[in-house]
Amino acid sequence: MPRIFWFIFTAMLASWLAMNLWTVPQIEALSGGLRLLDMRFTGYSFDEAQTFLAAIGDKGAGLYLGTQFWLDMIFPPLLGAVLFLSYRWLFPGWPGLIIGSVSLIYVAVDYLENFAIAVMLRTGAENLTVEMVAAANQWTILKWSFALVGLVILIVGLLLVVRRRRFSD
Repeated sequence: MPRIFWFIFTAMLASWLAMNLWTVPQIEALSGGLRLLDMRFTGYSFDEAQTFLAAIGDKGAGLYLGTQFWLDMIFPPLLGAVLFLSYRWLFPGWPGLIIGSVSLIYVAVDYLENFAIAVMLRTGAENLTVEMVAAANQWTILKWSFALVGLVILIVGLLLVVRRRRFSD
């Protein structure tokens, strides 16, 4: 792997750690233990979103729209770059380029989710609409679907590399 990979990987890991060890636990504590909306693999209903927004209050919404939002704007392109470079290494040539595009789609979907959740946070629990939640929820589910596909492709690629090395010796 080129040196740039390790630089990007380190930056991605730092942003992930900042979110998961700092901002996410704070927001979830303010919510009474409810999971962040964009961390819910299977999505959320209108009632669940409204309950979460009411529970975190202004302080939690401020943290979510502030530090957490910016960390979550930094993380997706770094993850996308790590995956893209990994796919290019695991699947040389055109296959790696084509498969790598999955990671770029993930970044776009994650950003759409971030913006949709930001709209809900700014709106607040009292003025939330079913349409707002449905839009954000669709992006959350789509993001996690792309993440799962990306993970499966990464595992398959790693297994192929191990297989090639094992049988070439």
